[in-house]
This record gives sequence, C-alpha cells and structure tokens, in this order.
Amino acid sequence: MNTRDTFDLLSEKSSKRDLESWTPEILNPNDENDQQRLAAIARNEFLIVTNDIMVQLEELVKCLHPRQRLSGERLKQAALDHLKGTDPDLYGLWVFYSWSNRLVHILPENEFIQVRSNRNHYKISPEEQQTLVKKKVGLIGLSVGQSVAVTMAMERGFGELRLADFDTLELTNLNRIRTGIKNLGVSKVISVAREIMEIDPFLSLKCFTDGITEENMDSFFTEGGDLDLLIDECDGLEIKILAREKAKSMGIPVVMEASDRGMVDVERFDLEPERPLLHGLVGDLNTELLKTLETNEEKIPYMLDIVGLETISTRAKASMLEIGETITTWPQLASAVTLGGGITADVVRRIFLNQFHESGRYYMDVEEIIGNKKGERASSKQMFQEPQLADVSVSLPEIASALTKPDADLVVEAACHAPSGGNLQPWQWVYHNGALQLRHDKTLTSSFLDYNDIASMIALGASLENAVLKASALGYSVDVHFCQEQINGCIANLSFAKGNEPSVVDLELGEAIFQRHTNRNIEKGEPIESENLDHLQSLASANGSSLVILEGEEKDELAKLIAFAERFRIMHPMGHQNFTEEMRWNQEDVEVSKDGIDIETCDLTEGELAGFKLATNRQVIDKLQEWGGGTAFEKLSKKSTESASCLGIITRPEKSKTDFINAGRDLERVWIGANKKGIGFQPQSPLSLILERLENSADLNEAQVNELKIASEKLSDIFRSKHGGTPIFIFRLFKAVKPVKKSLRRNIDQHYQALA
Repeated sequence: MNTRDTFDLLSEKSSKRDLESWTPEILNPNDENDQQRLAAIARNEFLIVTNDIMVQLEELVKCLHPRQRLSGERLKQAALDHLKGTDPDLYGLWVFYSWSNRLVHILPENEFIQVRSNRNHYKISPEEQQTLVKKKVGLIGLSVGQSVAVTMAMERGFGELRLADFDTLELTNLNRIRTGIKNLGVSKVISVAREIMEIDPFLSLKCFTDGITEENMDSFFTEGGDLDLLIDECDGLEIKILAREKAKSMGIPVVMEASDRGMVDVERFDLEPERPLLHGLVGDLNTELLKTLETNEEKIPYMLDIVGLETISTRAKASMLEIGETITTWPQLASAVTLGGGITADVVRRIFLNQFHESGRYYMDVEEIIGNKKGERASSKQMFQEPQLADVSVSLPEIASALTKPDADLVVEAACHAPSGGNLQPWQWVYHNGALQLRHDKTLTSSFLDYNDIASMIALGASLENAVLKASALGYSVDVHFCQEQINGCIANLSFAKGNEPSVVDLELGEAIFQRHTNRNIEKGEPIESENLDHLQSLASANGSSLVILEGEEKDELAKLIAFAERFRIMHPMGHQNFTEEMRWNQEDVEVSKDGIDIETCDLTEGELAGFKLATNRQVIDKLQEWGGGTAFEKLSKKSTESASCLGIITRPEKSKTDFINAGRDLERVWIGANKKGIGFQPQSPLSLILERLENSADLNEAQVNELKIASEKLSDIFRSKHGGTPIFIFRLFKAVKPVKKSLRRNIDQHYQALA
C-alpha cells in the first residue's frame, strides 16, 4: 500500500467516526438477551475490557462495615462472602461504551452508587443526597459549563441534567475544556455527556445539541418535568436574556459563573419573583436588538454590562481591547474554569438543600485572596481645576485705548468661545482703562500634549483672534502688543481705537464665531469643492501661516501617523492621565465642569465607547504595554481620517512661541470659515504636539524615543517633497451632514476680570 492509499484509508475510517452516541449499553449478564449482546461485543477484536469487580466488592464491604477495618485476606474473604456463591463474572452489570470500544464490569446500580458517593458523607449526608437526586438542572453553555457539569456529576448533585450547546469542540477549546484531542469535531454536549456516562452510567441526562433556541426553550425547561434551577454559561446575549425571562416566569433560580475573579452571580427568582434580570445591571435589554449582534465588537458593550465593567479583572479588561487585534475572542483559563466549576456546584447544592437563600454577585478572587499584600495603585490626582483668577492689578500697561466696558464684555465672551486642547480653556482676560490683556492660566494645561506650552499658545492664539474679530465687527481697530517675556503669564496687550471698518471677510468671520464647533462625526468623506479649499487657504495666511491640504496617498500616509500618535498618547503614563482627566462620561459631569471632552460629542459605536471606558484604567494600559498590544486605540482615529475629505495642516516658517500664537490665530480663522461653509472640522493634533517632546525626552524610554523619531522622519518625508514650513496643527475636513452636539464653556467670569 502506497502513502496515498494509506491516507485514503485513514480518511475513510475517520468519516465513519461515531459523533453522536453518548448513552452506554448497560447489560445484565444473567439476562439471556444481554448475554447474546455481550457475546457479540466480546468478538470485537479492538475491544478494551476493564474487569476489577472484586476490587469494587472489597470497597463495598468496607463501606458496609466501616467499624471492622477489614484488610488483606479478611477483606478478600468478606467480598467473596458477599457474592453468596455467585460467579463474580455474573455479578453486577457490564457497561459497553461504543464510542471508545470499552467494556467495564461494575457493581449493581444501588451498590455502585453507594460506593461511588460514599466519600461524600458527611459533607453531603445520605438524606441530602436523596434530596439532590430529585432535582432537575438545566445547563446552557459547555465551555465553562463542562467543568460545572462534570463536577456536579461527580458529586451526584442532580437527578437529571439537561445539557445545551450548539458548538463542536475545537483545538482552541482545549485550553480550558478537560477532554482529549480525540474529541475534536465532536459536539460539546456529546463530549460532556460521554464523560459523565463514563463516570456514572446511571445518571440521567438530556442533550440539546442545537443549543437553546426560542423554538426548543419550552422543551428544555419543562419536558419531563419542570427544571428546578438554571445554570447559564452561554455566550449568546439573546439567549441569556430569554432564558432568564423564562426562568423568572417559572420561579426558577439562575446561577452564572464568569470564570474571571471567581465571580458567581445568583438570581433567586424562586424567592424574589419581581427581581429585575441580572440585578438591573443591564437595564431593559431589547432582545430583538441582541439578535442582530454579530461581531465581538458589537457584543462587548453588553457583555461588559453583564459581567461588570468596573469589577472584571485587569487582564480581562486589557484582553477586551485586544479582541480583533491580537486575539480573536475573550480569553478563559482552565484554572478559572475549574475553579468556577467547583464554586458553581457548591452554590447549586446549597440552594437545593435550603442552605443558601440570597441573590447577588460574589467573588472568589484567588489573586486577591492569595497575593502580594501591596497597596492598590493610588488614583490619579485631578490635574484640571477651576480657574483661580489671580491678582492682576500689577503689570498692566498704561496705553491709550477706547474699548468701552460693555463692548469689552462682548469681546471677551467671543474670546472665551475659542477652541483649546481637551477643552481646557487656559486663558484669562483682564479689562483696564479701555484696554484688554490676555494671560495664560497655567493651572489649565495638559502636561503631556502641552510640552513647552505649545498647545496653550495655539489655544491662546485662537482666543486672541476671536477677540480681534469681535472688536473689528464692533467697529474697533485693534493693535496687538505681544508680551515678549510673558511675565505673570501675560501673552498680549490689546489696545482699541474707534472708527474701524473691517473687511468683508473679517466681518463674516466675526459674526460666525459662535457657529464654530468641533465635529467628531463620521461622515462619508465626499470631496470638498476646490474653491472652498482655496478660500480656507487664504484665511490661513492672515497672520503669516500656511494651510496645506493633503488628499490621496499623502492623506493616507499622514493618517497612519495620526493613528500612531493616538495610541502613543494613551499608552504613555502622563498622556493616559491627561486622557482620563479630560473625558466627561456623563451629562452631570459635563454640566458641572463645563470643560473637557463630552463623550456624547464623539461619534462612537457601543463597542468603541466600551473600549474608551476600559482604557481609563491605567493597570489595563500597563498590561497592554507589557503584551506589546494597544493597536485597538488606532481604530477610531483611522476611521475618522478615512472618512475625511482631506487633512489640513497649519504650518509656520519658525517655531517660536509667537509663531504658535499666530498659528492659533490663523487656525481659528480657518475653523470658523470651514464651519460657515458647512465643512466639518476636527483636530487631529496629538501627532505634531507629541513630536515636540523629542526636544526633551527625559520622560520617554528608549523604545518610545525610537517610535517618535521614526514618526517624525515620516512626517518630514510627507512635507519635504511638496510642502514647506513646519507642521503646527493637523485637522480633518469633511462635508458635515449629521447634527453636532457642542461642548460647553465655563462662565466668562471665571476667565475675566474688569478693573476700574
């Protein structure tokens, strides 16, 4: 036989593998029909026989006479006496397991059960054991559920067990499911049923190899008698909810084990018929919506609601962010699954024996119980705080100026509507003797993205431009006198004279200041008309800046660098702290602080929102750093830039602080002009701001420095061929269609003082 013939023969034999049998044949050697069946089985040349009936009889005798402490020849004789002259081969039963070609000789049913459960006594008393064998248990999901089922079977903790799972065993399941590679391709239900039958052929099982569906749910819960308890270990969100609704309607308790931190969830619908599903943690879930969820990214937000975003382990949180990046689905470990099997079996037993009556969520966190007794990481100190207006009565120049107090209020109101990184609003305005002074409030900065005050200078420049545009619209000419040494935070002094007639362009910009907003929506990215782009480029030149527009391949190359910068920022300790401090996760925080980034202004899917929330935990980020992960943080940025019509970059010939201020002025002009023409505008600035840290890399490790150097070189390559100047501020532009929620601003009296 050649090699091909060999493998053809092996393939043929493989196709004949028994994938369905799970019920063994229990044969009585004293029954004539069973004798004939035994004879047929015995002729199987591949049969494996286990016949240690005399050893089992010796165990039985010891169980029946524990005080006699029998051993040796006395024990053997006692076993023979128990036979009362019966041929040992005709005593008890023979059990044939067709799927493994094994024939096993065992004691009669009552004696088998007596010996097999003897060492349960008195952890489980004989009376309690009799209570347990009357209970019907439903178990959905046989990854974690396999350990639960087998543990309960070993304890004889049920009278009937209904097993449901639609899946078959795959190699990746064998990291946590206790079975052999011989069972690959076998239904999980059949595999578990076989294992239980090989432990105890007298246990009662029902197998649902299609899993639980709306069509067979009634059968699962009621056929052959109502279930007494449901164990939920399934991944299907829809079935989790539907099964609970059914259990609640029937007054059946539900137990769920999450194989993370030893979490066990108990819902005593038998004692609390009005109890909300999953303790109300998931609200009123729409099962019709759940049916539509296909990808893990879509399912994760709901899974996090179910298992608890704040309470799952750090590794589980970090792993969620790597799904679809470096792993395909959420991980589980055999140790956790095995622990969960034991805990669940224990909880179910005590429910059945009326020893445990509570609902709730419980943790048997091994790492917490048996672990290093170090203190928890201290929570990050809140960096951003309310503005504290300083004493500004000093350093105010005496200059001729004609701005009235009512007009000053209007000018400052417009100035405070400027954009700023993280919506931190790092400005202070002072009115004195008809003039205004702009100051930098250094308590309102982002330490990571504001290296050398660059981000603040850009924001202050935008605030300055708004002030100039508003004053011009009110009929003032404005002279800006920059504070070269920036003593006491001074950025510029503004003097005003009456009688100005602004240009049409500046008048339109001044009137549209309050229309300007950040648009984080994901749109189709239709091309923007060339005349509109030309108009924006002309607006950018007012204070010496240039606007570079990137499309096509250049846009795609820059988009990769932008995505890298987003990941780099969140993974860096200081950048991560700033990220967590600037996000506002609920409307109450938004309205109280009136700063930061309102999460509702971000066009996020439920999966992306869940990812953002997971990312707030620094220990999660540390794990991702350790694993070399974190690429999930590039996804949202890539989605944003891919949907953009083009990318814009404000550039300057130099990089002095005045250059950054003037870049902010021209940026604001472009931003207002874009919004006025229905063009969406979203900053993508972390890239250019992070690269500035290469000037002083003291808080960067070698790998981070190398990453930034590579990114810097790539950015230079993009500009070197066709574009001049230094990139200062990057943003995406697109045709805006969907409505936008605007960020709130603090009251101007928190940023404004008017002196006599």
